[in-house]
Amino acid sequence: MEASPKNVREHIARSKFYLQRKDVLRSLRALAQGLDLLTGSQIFGRERIEISILMEEAVRLLSEHEAIKRAVPGGLSYKKGQEKDLSASLKRMADILETLLGKAQVDERRRRLAELDELVLAGQAELDKKEPLEARKFFRRAMESFTDEPGLLVDLGNRLMLAGLVAEAMEYFQRNIEIAPTDARAYTFLAQCQDALGEGLKAEEVLKAALRRFGPNEAMLVRLAKGALERRAWSEALAAAQAALEVNPTSREAVKHAEAASERIYGTAKGYLKGGPATPREPIVL
Repeated sequence: MEASPKNVREHIARSKFYLQRKDVLRSLRALAQGLDLLTGSQIFGRERIEISILMEEAVRLLSEHEAIKRAVPGGLSYKKGQEKDLSASLKRMADILETLLGKAQVDERRRRLAELDELVLAGQAELDKKEPLEARKFFRRAMESFTDEPGLLVDLGNRLMLAGLVAEAMEYFQRNIEIAPTDARAYTFLAQCQDALGEGLKAEEVLKAALRRFGPNEAMLVRLAKGALERRAWSEALAAAQAALEVNPTSREAVKHAEAASERIYGTAKGYLKGGPATPREPIVL
């Protein structure tokens, strides 16, 4: 980067901005960059004086921060001609601080995961004891405190679903779709819950939403074919079954549903293989 007065001032301004945001690490890095630009630069006269005043102020503000006071009890100082040495000191401090912050983040991550494990295991223990109300208390605490933990909501919902608490599980799958719409599992599990509660049409809408987002999926298409057969929507059932066969030509369930729909449309189970006077293949309405 060019060692222009403008660039040096910008680094000093960034250092002060980061310090105001309590980001000491980035403040140290920014000020060190400004000092590096000054080292051996051709900035003289009034501009050099103005920059020196700004640099002295930035160094003073850093020295007043508690973390810097502990690291350098005597404080920091800026002197013209010693930019290189001060920059090296700031970089060393930044490196040490970065290492400490990294270790602190790892320790915090471990602590959070341990807390989460305790909540999930406690909830599962209550499910095993047939105490769903108590289990839900632990799971809800886990959901509220660790919503951003990848896969957590699907895991909690699945535990509830396996315990027979289908209606309760739906909340977790719906929430997961809201915050992590690229997780296909939540769509499948939510549709299973809706099926179990007799809400077949809602389940089909969820599966269609998943197909729009993720593309063809054999299991989802087979489920749509089955639902269409139950609703006596023969052409829709055949279209879904044939779409599933395009994904997996050996799918027994897809063949079964295609043949059932073909019987209604063509009068023969194999009619769909060669078509007939009518054209039954219609796109699945997603």
